[in-house]
Amino acid sequence: MLGKTLGGRYHIVKHLGGGGFGQTYLASDRQLPGNPLCVVKLLLPQATDADTLAIARRLFDREAQVLYRLGKHEQIPNLLAHFEEDKEFYLVQEFIEGNELKAELPLGKQLSEAKVIAILLDILKVLEFVHKQDVIHRDIKPSNLIRRQQDRKIFLIDFGAVKEVSAREAKSLGQTTLTVAIGSPGYMPNEQLSGNPKFCSDIYAVGMIGIQALTGIPANGLPFDSETSELMWRDRANVSQQLADVLDKMVRYDYRQRYQTVTHTLQALELVNSQQSTQAYSTPTHKLTPPLDDLTKPLSPSTQPLQTSPSVEQTIRDIAGSQQQYDTSAAELIPSNLTQPSANSKLPAETALSHPTSPNFAESSLPKTGIEINNAEGVANSRKKLRRLSVIGTGIATALVAIFGIYYLPKLNSQSSLTNSNNTSQSLGGSNSSWNRGENISLAKTLSGHSKEVNAIAISPDGQNLASGSNDNTINVWNLSTGQRLFTLKGHSDYIYSVAFSPDGQKIASASGDGTVKIWNLQTGQLLQTLQSNSENRVFSVAFTPDGQTLVSGNKDKTIKLWNPSTGQLKNTLKGHSEFVLTVAVSPDGKTLASSGYDKTIKVWNLPAGTLISSVAEPTGNTIPSLAISPDGQTLASSDIYNKVHLWNLGQILSGCKGAQPCSPTHSISAHKDYVNFVAFSPDGKTLASGSRDETIKLWKVQTGELESSISNRSGNVNAVTFSPDGKTIVSNGEDGKIEVWRSR
Repeated sequence: MLGKTLGGRYHIVKHLGGGGFGQTYLASDRQLPGNPLCVVKLLLPQATDADTLAIARRLFDREAQVLYRLGKHEQIPNLLAHFEEDKEFYLVQEFIEGNELKAELPLGKQLSEAKVIAILLDILKVLEFVHKQDVIHRDIKPSNLIRRQQDRKIFLIDFGAVKEVSAREAKSLGQTTLTVAIGSPGYMPNEQLSGNPKFCSDIYAVGMIGIQALTGIPANGLPFDSETSELMWRDRANVSQQLADVLDKMVRYDYRQRYQTVTHTLQALELVNSQQSTQAYSTPTHKLTPPLDDLTKPLSPSTQPLQTSPSVEQTIRDIAGSQQQYDTSAAELIPSNLTQPSANSKLPAETALSHPTSPNFAESSLPKTGIEINNAEGVANSRKKLRRLSVIGTGIATALVAIFGIYYLPKLNSQSSLTNSNNTSQSLGGSNSSWNRGENISLAKTLSGHSKEVNAIAISPDGQNLASGSNDNTINVWNLSTGQRLFTLKGHSDYIYSVAFSPDGQKIASASGDGTVKIWNLQTGQLLQTLQSNSENRVFSVAFTPDGQTLVSGNKDKTIKLWNPSTGQLKNTLKGHSEFVLTVAVSPDGKTLASSGYDKTIKVWNLPAGTLISSVAEPTGNTIPSLAISPDGQTLASSDIYNKVHLWNLGQILSGCKGAQPCSPTHSISAHKDYVNFVAFSPDGKTLASGSRDETIKLWKVQTGELESSISNRSGNVNAVTFSPDGKTIVSNGEDGKIEVWRSR
């Protein structure tokens, strides 16, 4: 195999290892500048007859799609490509330069408790993401954890053993349908050895790594109690009772007695970590202010800083079991004349609701969710600005869609077109902003308010407000001009994948992994409707129709659902996709719906009739994470999970591709070096923005497909990007919870 070139580009330079299931090689990519290194995995089918190969091919493609999705996390190697050659199957993954964690755990070496906690937290935060994708790793061990050289982060590798698990099966039956015992001795619990792995089986493996690090004894070298089958290790380590209790619960013999979720495990470890920090800094003169990247860690009440974020306060109350019940049914407001030491401190719910600046509604009418309103310039002023949304004309909106967000861009910007008589040319077709010169583009501000990765962003039709949805299960609403956070909407129990403003600017819709779409009142933050798609279903995208009478959602159950946003009634269910529906986009006239997803097709529908018009395949045979329709309704943009952006003639697709079988893109652009998460049109339709995991935003001429300019996103991977209504601002998300606002002169 050494010296062989696979797929016409991957030149094998070294054999890294292998076993009965396949072999792993180091290769150089000869189609990219500098010939960067990558890892090539050869998967060996157990037989080569036609029937077995057909089954292997289907399973291989399914596994690859899981790996593409997992590679979205910054500490999991990206899957760069997968292909079949000479009846053999290959995966190409990002090469992580560093050392295996086992190099830090030599026989006899006992790590300090602080170092062990840091290692466990790093691993568990990655594993939390993996489990959120309905995946069990099944082979977590020190040799499958790489400490990257450049930043010392721990990467979780070798997902050759992963199988996607149905959330319904895992929750309703308490078990999975997996039967093959894959794992490593010492890190594999009893139920996994029996071919019945569960999510907490991975938690067991992580706990064993922690015990190995504390004792200096390999995981398979520790004794078990003959009567209880529990691990006996405490007398071999210098460990606090608090940490030992957490580790014991992680590695219980009976899986039902373990932590059942990574989130609960993280909370317990973070509490131990905060208690130790309190002991280390118990001198009254020390001011305990956690680093910025630790703001989500729970703090003990005695050391809690005055300006504690709501998410931290919630965590403290949940973990410490405070007798004071956290009331998430009330709108908590900060009056503009508050003079207490912390401007972010909360008032009791009854005080907030009776304050003159509070909205005029009764506590009993509020939904079972929480809203927090931060005050910098006065809640009264903010509310006046929000109320003006009801009288601002928005025109016909354009739906912009991507893997985790669908947004509308209006034809007019209230600030530039409605309130400024001297600048009426700033309508949809008259923007004088230019994105074709990099020196004209600058970072205007960075917004920080989420504790985890931001998946979705949307700008209100009047251009005044920004909504962001995050993996911290919340939606933030911001004043786009000042950067002030106005609301934090709480109510979802899982990641927020998509947010969208209604065309009249009065409502926000949010789609979540908890299987619901929620509709919120923008003026008050009240929850108006909860649209229950399916208790075990994820909702990946939402979009309003231009008249605001229909809300469209794309779902994990392979369907598109049409809802009445006012009543919450399900109007229609569109079926046609064979895999998850990741994106939906509505044409400006409201007559056409475009959708795409894991089945590698773009489908175009007659939206009023609910009928399928046409279906086209993705040109490179890859999953389609993002779609957008141009403001004039003539062009459809799509991206793939490799590195391309495609521009299509939407009219040609609507006509059934007559004279062009199959339909082909007008332009296919090798846009990025990695997964293209998002595409969005500028309001004048002349520029297309694409955002990628390569941490760049690129701007393209729609007419020619030429590159205009490139922006380096300072906060990591770009999950979403959108233009302001006047075309002068681009907003992008950051994987570290930040949002970046870019301006063009």
